[in-house]
Amino acid sequence: MSLDKMIIRYCAPALCGIKASSMFFIKNQNFQEDIFLQWKEKLFERGFMCYAIPLSENSTGILISNVCWVRKILEDPFVQAYLREKDYHCNGLFEFVDEFSNRVNSCHGFPHEIGVILGYPIEDVIEFENHQGRNCKYCGIWKSYSNTDDAKDFQCRYKNCCGLCERLYNEGYSLEYIIHEYRKTLIAA
Repeated sequence: MSLDKMIIRYCAPALCGIKASSMFFIKNQNFQEDIFLQWKEKLFERGFMCYAIPLSENSTGILISNVCWVRKILEDPFVQAYLREKDYHCNGLFEFVDEFSNRVNSCHGFPHEIGVILGYPIEDVIEFENHQGRNCKYCGIWKSYSNTDDAKDFQCRYKNCCGLCERLYNEGYSLEYIIHEYRKTLIAA
């Protein structure tokens, strides 16, 4: 699958404004830096930051974040306390991603605090760690330990968003048109 298709498929919820950030993983042999840089430039104009985070010699994580939304998340005192407890010394998205990238490269696991900027409820991020990913009340886009009704609602919206965006992309429509059409469906609903 092309990088273009992967960005539409896995990042549609962030691009359409229903999720703070989206992340997916790509094999390094399939990573196309020129395509990534085009997306990075195009999305920067729309208020997004795109990061290619080397995970191993075989794979890279692609993170696309709505800068304003993530900034608001990172300003939350509860989130700040959680990140301080994890020894983060960041004041914003850019610093968080730098520190997160360093941790990915220096440990043999994947730091769960990424869930914070992905827009998952902080309670679920903390409980996921406490339960080591087990015993959740609902498993969907993320493992929910708190408000399962919200998690189910988000799951439904994510699936609808991804399906519509991928269909429109496959029909040849531009990103701007796809986002516009998705927003029209929200207003009509």
